[in-house]
Amino acid sequence: MAYSASTLAQGCFGKVYKQKYNDTWAAIKKVPQQLISRKDLERECDVYNKSEHPNIVKLLGNITLTDGKWIIPLEFIFGEDLETTIFKSSKSKIQLTPANKDTIIVGMCEGLLHLHSKDIVHQDLKPENIMVEHNTNRAVIIDLGLAKFFKYGLNSAMDMGNEAYSAPEVLQRRSQRDQRSDVWAMGKIIAELCARIRLYTPSVCPAKIKETMKDQAFCNAVCRMVEPDPSLRASMAGVMAEIRRSRGKGTVTTAPVKKDHFKPSLLDVTARNQSPSPINRGAALLNRDPLPINKDRSPSPLKWEHTPRPNLKAFHPQIGLHNSPSPKPAEDKTKKQALVPTGRADITQDLMKMKLYQEAAKDLPCNLPTTGKVVVRRFEEKNGECERWTQTEVVTRDGKIVKYDDIKFDSK
Repeated sequence: MAYSASTLAQGCFGKVYKQKYNDTWAAIKKVPQQLISRKDLERECDVYNKSEHPNIVKLLGNITLTDGKWIIPLEFIFGEDLETTIFKSSKSKIQLTPANKDTIIVGMCEGLLHLHSKDIVHQDLKPENIMVEHNTNRAVIIDLGLAKFFKYGLNSAMDMGNEAYSAPEVLQRRSQRDQRSDVWAMGKIIAELCARIRLYTPSVCPAKIKETMKDQAFCNAVCRMVEPDPSLRASMAGVMAEIRRSRGKGTVTTAPVKKDHFKPSLLDVTARNQSPSPINRGAALLNRDPLPINKDRSPSPLKWEHTPRPNLKAFHPQIGLHNSPSPKPAEDKTKKQALVPTGRADITQDLMKMKLYQEAAKDLPCNLPTTGKVVVRRFEEKNGECERWTQTEVVTRDGKIVKYDDIKFDSK
């Protein structure tokens, strides 16, 4: 039997009390029966049941009706809300050391990622709705009363939420709240936590984040999260690997990297005359990334190195790579070589070219086209961080290999 101890919070839908519930402390939410329909109550209960996660507040038992009020027993977090941690330092019991910040940021992002994986939109993310446990700094997303299921454009609840943490498209009434607006709100919360200042909502954009966070570790991830255009904004699944990698890095500076290295495709074949080999079958085998690939996602370029190109002179001193941009105009078309030359009088030269072809095409999931480009990228991750990243690029023109690059990144 639950008994009242103290009032924790009060809102438009009722009050939350700290009470004993089944021999443990709980946050008991009491909502007058006339303020919430049974359908909304069932939806809220379903949200809690489907969102079980260490960084999401738990529903401890069945919702009951007592004295005209719905009784909702929730996990009690022995800590404080993030609003107090960030903006009320005199009352806060949490020291915002870099390690503690990292724990809070990664935790609340893991919680939001889990909600989105269940097609749940929180709708009302703000520092007051994120609790931080005092002993562990565990971040817990609370207050799922406005949360809704959002799938295929269908909602299970009305659009509501705090305007101070509303994405531009929501403020401009151009779009309803969805996973992307949750991501924007989380990005603003992270920036305010790192800088310990309240940001003016209409000013929040990647440029403002860079000005506010400067070169802090989570800066790049937050910039992607607050992109004004929701179609360009990163998803939680797309940004989570970078959030995890940023943990423990404090202030970082990285050299600029060519955007070509951030292309998401694992296999890129552009050819006018491609080989009929099963390219797509090989591409599936290379996709080892457990998360959806995002166009901005890439390993750090700290340890790029070029492996040696296949040296044909090692096989025959008079033969090298074909670098001529195009065949000579007077050349007879019938004399053009195939990628694997056969039927030539000079058997030694054919064997050397065969060696070059085999070296260049080694480990590729398809045959080389007569004219075109094959780019293969492979990722190897461990504990959410990229350990190895390799790229093999072979360019052919009229049966000749005109470019061969094999680039490797190793974080060890």
